[in-house]
Amino acid sequence: MDARRPAGAPPLDRAQFPVLERRIGCDGTRPLAYLDSAATSLVPLRVTDAVTRFLHTSCANIHRGAHTLAEEATDAYECARERLAAHLGVGDAARVVFTHGATESLNLAALCWAEHALGPGDVVAVAEDNHHANIVCWQMLAERRGVEVAWIPVGTDGRLDRAAWERIAERGPKLVALVQQSNVVGWEQPDLLRILDDAHLAGAFTALDGAQAVGHEAVDLAALPVDFYALSAHKMLGLTGIGALACSPRALEGMRPALGGGGMVAQVDARGYAVAPGPQGFEAGTPAIAAAVAWDEALRMLEEAGMEAVRRHVAALASRAQRGLAALPGVRVLGGTSPASASLVSFTVDGVHPHDASAALDAEGVLVRAGHHCAKPLHAALGARASVRASFAGYSSDEDVDALLRAAARLVERGA
Repeated sequence: MDARRPAGAPPLDRAQFPVLERRIGCDGTRPLAYLDSAATSLVPLRVTDAVTRFLHTSCANIHRGAHTLAEEATDAYECARERLAAHLGVGDAARVVFTHGATESLNLAALCWAEHALGPGDVVAVAEDNHHANIVCWQMLAERRGVEVAWIPVGTDGRLDRAAWERIAERGPKLVALVQQSNVVGWEQPDLLRILDDAHLAGAFTALDGAQAVGHEAVDLAALPVDFYALSAHKMLGLTGIGALACSPRALEGMRPALGGGGMVAQVDARGYAVAPGPQGFEAGTPAIAAAVAWDEALRMLEEAGMEAVRRHVAALASRAQRGLAALPGVRVLGGTSPASASLVSFTVDGVHPHDASAALDAEGVLVRAGHHCAKPLHAALGARASVRASFAGYSSDEDVDALLRAAARLVERGA
């Protein structure tokens, strides 16, 4: 963090995000409080400048041409892969496959590995607090391959049922699908590391959705027993349309390409084809090259700010919002206030539909999410059809939390 920045200021310079200067709301004069970073983070000037420089100076396709621009574009793309691998604690960048986002990453784990590694009777354990992306791909696998999806339920407090997991573990699941941080309750499951360790000791493969955690938390996959780690750039200051799947050595060894075409082959003739080595074998077609360049710059910004500084700042804002909302009459914070939130808080207001609540907050200049947040099973387990979600990032401020709590208090007062 810049030593010249005032104490308590966000670790990411808000001046890098011009949209925060907008005035919106019912009268067009309210400061914009962007509290939807869990859906997509804002994109800083440094990132858009990096993309512009690339497009204006080195725009070309990769891995195909031998001319100067093609070589520069290839270098930029592969440097982005190397930076991401280092950021995640992956020792070999060849184990990082670029995708279109975390959803595609998890589907690749199902299509490129599980499709061939699992069969009828094999058990896939799926946690109920997962995003749909880490549920539906395994349900679709069950339809195709006859595997059994074993549900790890959560209680009304949002915590995974440890006893249910232990019963599933005794059955020897071949894969366990978990989320690093819930996009509804906003915290990591207290038993997450234990379940990962249990699965690893049992020989099961693990698929971890890191999309909600990696934008504000340092991740070291060298220290986590994870075989498939999915993430998206647009949750961490990057552009939409690019993500990654980080694979363990044993996972990558067992994967086969699901898509065929340009870029993923080493040789093609009338007799067949040979797959290109490394991650290229899973990146058929022209990738999101400029988005990879953007991601590289976004990672630079996060690393310069310091992931620990980002984590502390975001958690402090989310925890204050969590406590402040829970103190309002008629407001229910999903998952309660313990554990403390890491980056977001979802809530309901008695007698007010979440969409109406979101519209009321929007009129005050506070932009939040409303709906089930692609987590219908978790909402059902928590006894809520939908909720309002306020989420924070390294550019969020104390004033954003103040605006949220003021607007929510007015909403409760009007509702009453």
